[in-house]
Order: sequence, then structure tokens, then C-alpha cells
Amino acid sequence: MEAEFLFHNIIKVKVFIKIKYFLLYSLLFSVCFSAFAKDTPEILSTTKVIITDGDTIKFNNKKIRLHGIDTPEIKQLCKSKNGEDYKCGVKAKLALINLISSHQVKCSVHGKDRYKRLIATCFVKNININEWLVKEGWALAYRRYSKDYVDEEVFAKNNNLGIWRGDFLEPWKWRRLKK
Repeated sequence: MEAEFLFHNIIKVKVFIKIKYFLLYSLLFSVCFSAFAKDTPEILSTTKVIITDGDTIKFNNKKIRLHGIDTPEIKQLCKSKNGEDYKCGVKAKLALINLISSHQVKCSVHGKDRYKRLIATCFVKNININEWLVKEGWALAYRRYSKDYVDEEVFAKNNNLGIWRGDFLEPWKWRRLKK
């Protein structure tokens, strides 16, 4: 009888220890993986949104570079389908101005670039601005940093939208030539 009582207590202790270790491992697992989870803070414009160029905006005293895209530079010229030069960087900026207008902008921040600008995916009226610029042909998918907007670029190219109506030099190549 005493042996049976002892046996049951040993079983209870073993079960208790297993539960204790299970809970401890579960806690450690959740703590470790929550440290790796990417929190993408969101910011909402509470001041006027200033469009610096086709892929950079400012609001709330913060400069924001649109993630995964690259637009022609303000001084960059492209060729129309008729072979005439036009300011494609200015056109990209105007497209962004027209989209944002006076609406509130919400951005999901991914990090900072080497110039300390916030890198973000931004939205206006539930429209992903980054995606919209690429799909309308005023930005290219910036594959060096992201593959997020490659399909939108293919769409714009196949439909001769924006800068795809004529000839242009990729913005990153144009910048390299101007250094």
C-alpha cells in the first residue's frame, strides 16, 4: 500500500515537472520569437503632406522614402513616343501630387535608409501609393531593395503607361551618370 502511494506520488511529480517544463519552454519560445517579429509602426499625416519628388514625401516633420520603388529624378528627361524630351521626373511628382491631393496619408514604416529617411509603404484612401505609382507607369520596381512591385511594373510596361509610353533611362542609372 505504501509502495502504491509512493508510486502515485512519483507519477504526479513527474507530470508536474513535465507541465512545468512545457510552460517554461512555451514562454521562452514566445519571448524569443516575439523579439524577431517585425513591428511595422504606422504613422498618420497630421500636417500637410509635401511631395518632394515622385518617391519622397514629408509630413509630421518626417521625410519618407516610398519603399520598393524608384521614380525618375526631377531633372531627368525622358523621350515621348514622338521622340520629344519631357520632364518625366516632374510628371511622376505631379502624378503623386494629384493622387494625394489634400488627403490624409498613412504609412507603414519598414526602417530607415542611409540618409535617415523613413522607408515606408504609404496609403491614401486605401490605395497603396507605392503600388499605384508603379502600376500607372510613373515608378519602377526597385528590385535592388524589393521585388514587391514587379507585377505592377510588367502591367505598366505591357500597357504603355507613364514613362513606358516612350524611352527612358532607369533612375538609378541616370543618377550614376550624373555623379
